[in-house]
Amino acid sequence: MTLANRAEGYKIITDNPLPSSWVGDYKLSATTKDGNGASATREWTITYAPPTVPVVTATANEIWIPGVQHSFRNGARLNPLTTDAWKLPNGVTLGGTHEMRVSMHKDSNVSVVIAGVRVNPGDVGVPIGSYDFTTASGKLSLPMMAAEDGREGQARLWITSVAPNSPGVDLRVNTWVPHVAMKAESWSVRQAFDMAKLKVEAIIGNRCELTSSRSTARSSDVLTAPKCLVEWDPLPTDLKPVTAMTPMAEGRMWVHGAYDVGYKISLVDPNDVQVRVASGTATLTVTPIGNLLAYEPQRSSDRAYRLVQPLEVMMKQSDGPACDTYWSYEEAEYRSSDAVVRCALTWTALPNTLSQDQYWVRPYLKGSLEQAGTQEVRWKVDVVTPLGSKIPAGEGAFTYNVIEPPVPAITEDMLTVLKDGLYAVSRDGGYAGNSVIKGANAVYRISVERGGEVIEDGEFDASPWGETREIQRRLNAVEAELWSRTPWTVRARYSQMPNNKSERTFELLAVPNANIKPVVTVPTTFMLDTQDLPVAVGIRDVYKQEAGYNAATMGEWEVRLVKYIDYRTTEPLTEFVSADNGDVSFTLPEGTFDTGYVRLTAEARVKSPVPEYSRTEFAIRPLNLTVVKGGAIGAGLTARRITGEAPLTSIFSLALDHRLDATALGAVTWQVSADGGATWSVVPPMRNNKMRLSYTFPKGEYDVRAVLQNKFSGAEHTTDPIHVIAYDVPQGKLDGPEHVFLGGNGHYKLLLTHKGEPVTDEQVSVEWSLDAGKSFTPGKLEFNVTREAPERMVLVARARMLDAPPDDPFAWRELRRRVNFVPVRPPMIRIVGPARVEYPQTGTFRGVMGLPYRNMDVELRGWWTLPDGTRVDGPMLTWGPTSENLAADTVTLTYHAEIVGFDGTLGSEDKRVRVWEYVWPEFSLEPTRSSQYAPADVTVRLRQIGRPMQLDNPTYNWSLPPAATLLEDANQTMRVVRTETPGAYPFSASVSDARGHSSTVNTTVNMLAAPNYNMTLAVSPSNPYYRAPLDLTVKPSITGGHPSDRITSLAYYLNGAPTGTTGSYSKMTLGEGTHTVEARAKTLMGWSFGASQTVTVAANTPPRCTATLREWTSGWIYYADCRDDDGRVVGYRWTLDGEPVAFNSNRISVSKLSRSDTPVVTLRGVDDSGAESPEVTAGTEAEPAEVPPATP
Repeated sequence: MTLANRAEGYKIITDNPLPSSWVGDYKLSATTKDGNGASATREWTITYAPPTVPVVTATANEIWIPGVQHSFRNGARLNPLTTDAWKLPNGVTLGGTHEMRVSMHKDSNVSVVIAGVRVNPGDVGVPIGSYDFTTASGKLSLPMMAAEDGREGQARLWITSVAPNSPGVDLRVNTWVPHVAMKAESWSVRQAFDMAKLKVEAIIGNRCELTSSRSTARSSDVLTAPKCLVEWDPLPTDLKPVTAMTPMAEGRMWVHGAYDVGYKISLVDPNDVQVRVASGTATLTVTPIGNLLAYEPQRSSDRAYRLVQPLEVMMKQSDGPACDTYWSYEEAEYRSSDAVVRCALTWTALPNTLSQDQYWVRPYLKGSLEQAGTQEVRWKVDVVTPLGSKIPAGEGAFTYNVIEPPVPAITEDMLTVLKDGLYAVSRDGGYAGNSVIKGANAVYRISVERGGEVIEDGEFDASPWGETREIQRRLNAVEAELWSRTPWTVRARYSQMPNNKSERTFELLAVPNANIKPVVTVPTTFMLDTQDLPVAVGIRDVYKQEAGYNAATMGEWEVRLVKYIDYRTTEPLTEFVSADNGDVSFTLPEGTFDTGYVRLTAEARVKSPVPEYSRTEFAIRPLNLTVVKGGAIGAGLTARRITGEAPLTSIFSLALDHRLDATALGAVTWQVSADGGATWSVVPPMRNNKMRLSYTFPKGEYDVRAVLQNKFSGAEHTTDPIHVIAYDVPQGKLDGPEHVFLGGNGHYKLLLTHKGEPVTDEQVSVEWSLDAGKSFTPGKLEFNVTREAPERMVLVARARMLDAPPDDPFAWRELRRRVNFVPVRPPMIRIVGPARVEYPQTGTFRGVMGLPYRNMDVELRGWWTLPDGTRVDGPMLTWGPTSENLAADTVTLTYHAEIVGFDGTLGSEDKRVRVWEYVWPEFSLEPTRSSQYAPADVTVRLRQIGRPMQLDNPTYNWSLPPAATLLEDANQTMRVVRTETPGAYPFSASVSDARGHSSTVNTTVNMLAAPNYNMTLAVSPSNPYYRAPLDLTVKPSITGGHPSDRITSLAYYLNGAPTGTTGSYSKMTLGEGTHTVEARAKTLMGWSFGASQTVTVAANTPPRCTATLREWTSGWIYYADCRDDDGRVVGYRWTLDGEPVAFNSNRISVSKLSRSDTPVVTLRGVDDSGAESPEVTAGTEAEPAEVPPATP
């Protein structure tokens, strides 16, 4: 190693990367001494950055591997330590066989095993064997795994080879183990009733996704996205794994006790090799049921009536977890499952008159109780397991207090009650009410007599539930004489106890039919309040009025008239009058009703010979009367704008004294007087509204009134008049400045007109206000205002015609102007003109003056000062530069302005003008290319050299290469062409102006031919032995070609035959023999090229197996010993007495519980290529095993 000072700085020169140095910054210190003993020291910072090779299986050269002693391949079946091709400084891929060395940084905290060699923290240059880069196409592919199981950490590796000038690999390796926890909803569950639910879930720090699917775990990429297989071991028989996102197991535990539950976590590599990486166990406690369940009748069971009350007892669960309960009988097969717990209830003690309903599968008792006193029912309940066994879960009892039934009670529920035992009913007969029998819930015998005749006698069944019941019997009367009484008798007794009975007697009084009501008639329902109203009332059957009145059937009545307010309120209008022969006549005098709508009806009361019976009836519906006004209709007038500028339009409205008088309102006549009421003229009202008038008055004074007529009686009413005044108001505006300088005079003038003619001081009265109209001072049409201090005011002027009323605010024309007294300021100045002038031409400039405040009444004056001091009055200036101005390059023109009459208002503005001279420039052509290879687009621009000059009407002419295709010529100084073939392309451009100048420039663009394409093939085998069957991944690497070209097709061939795959890589399966793998490509620009490689595949060697056995006291254990020289053994196929055994394990066991002779067991081993070993039969005694395997 040497240190050289090159042009780019100090550089370490060495043939190989330093095996003990790490990529990064280092400090180098050098000390020198001369012959006199003087010394000097200097330090350098050196960044050690040797060429490195990326690891394709790592992200940013950092990889995560499981913390177990097994080297896992990734999803593409690549070893954990797989790199890109190692390139030498000259770009050549490293070939040959070279020794590999590995160093581990001292700060690492975990050891790893690479290619079977352990590397520890701090190790430097550990040889791990020779590697053939030629066979591997320059790529490094080695197995790598953790040196210790279950340890997490990080190791930094530096991997080099002894090949000269070769690069190195800087890799960080992280080892991980699963971070999981086994959780349960509860670690203590009740026997049978609680679902035991267990799950294994990831916790903080876990890197692998948990799954219960072996195929999912096998298909995952262990290095980038690992998936851990979770299996339950041990797992009680009653618990079953559940397929879910999170591995779970659940079930009901049917036997109490303590159970061990556990899990194991494994990783499965692409070759289906399962490696355990973690495990755990816990204890699940199952508590016994005990006396957990309780039941009770769905209905109260504390009391029952002896003999007569039927009982139907259905049980409901009153305590404990829910259980689907059935009646336990000999053929019952209602068993529990994980989905539902089922129970069997057994009656252990029953009174002799109660029994289970044989047609009901639920607990259901039926019968009655014959003995008085306390009667007990006892039961027990068991949980029925899925296997049919029973677990006691509770027992209990309930009692009945059996008592004598009460005597049946008989009452009446009648429509019309006069007193106890006496009820009213229509003499025509019909429904009168119900007889109500109340007593114990039992079977009853009931009979009903009407006037000594039995009309009903029958038996009534008991109710399905309840201690008591109620029976109602409908009582229907028959036609009888008015005011007669009919006796009724009702008898009731229990059918099972005939001596327990009762009897009830009552009477029904025949009264007039409910349809008997007063009927009211009037000659008209529309009346004036000045008229009498005759009213006739008759007593009738409202549904048979044509039958007339019959005192024998309808009774005798008294009648009066009432005013109907609402269904609860009436107002009497007359006294009661006897309705002899059923008819009465009344006369209501005028003034009885106010105008409006009135509801009239009649009230009738019967003359009853029975003191307990009374009845009042109203007519079936009241009469609706309309009462209107018969006299004159009173009203007043209201108006809007009774004074104002002529012509004056006013609106007048009638306001009735009483709103309801509008019904009687007839014609309305509107009248206008212009002579103080001496004469009146009729004017029409508003269209479609006779109660409103719109009228336009010319200048003058007027009176307005209205005449109203009653359309029913013809009575008239005239309103009081309203006085109207219309006058002239002048038009105009207030003229004057908005801003006035302090000390200046603000002159304002009212410009008034009337009917288009100017108005003078002799025609109007004028007033001025300086306080926004709060106070006014008389004046003339012109007014002056001045102030010495700044002030803002609102100037108000108003004027009226001399013949207009002065106290009417609408007679004045009021105008306003905001006035501001402001400090003196100079005017605003700006200059309009060109920014540069050509020598010896001229330019025109204009000085623009502006008021310092808007809307002012002042005079402005301005003048120019030239660069030589000359003064030019006025705003316009035409100026041409001199040779001195050209030499100076820039000159200044000044414009001055002032306000006449005010000191301190002078201001000025400068304009800097550049003086230039037209000089013809030099030109060049600047080409740019989309690519240096043809075909490509070439853009050529014509540019000025030096300071750009605006040319005078320039003209451009281009000469383009004949072999080029023009693409764009919109810009005169630019051309874009397409070149299709390599070669030289000459361009020429000519430019001239209106002043006679011209130039021509040329350039040549050389286009190169695109380099040829080059393709190499990289192959990745599925096994390092290259033995059949071999899964091969072929990936081409393409260089060269045109930058704009694109690959359009990429086909793969095996032994000259297409594989049918396209894309960036191809996968194929090769059998034994020598094969040629080929890839062919076509491009958008028509290129065709390819590459091939020969692959030799060796024949697969089947595995070899032996099988031995060992006999235990409880069975036989069989052991398999299988080996594969060119792969791995992945499966074991056992047979037991000629039948296949569903175990893929290197050992099985057979129990002696069901047999005594030694079974015949055969074995075949399966390697990772699917080949089977010859069948062998186990028959040799083996050494004892540490743990007996599972039993098939």
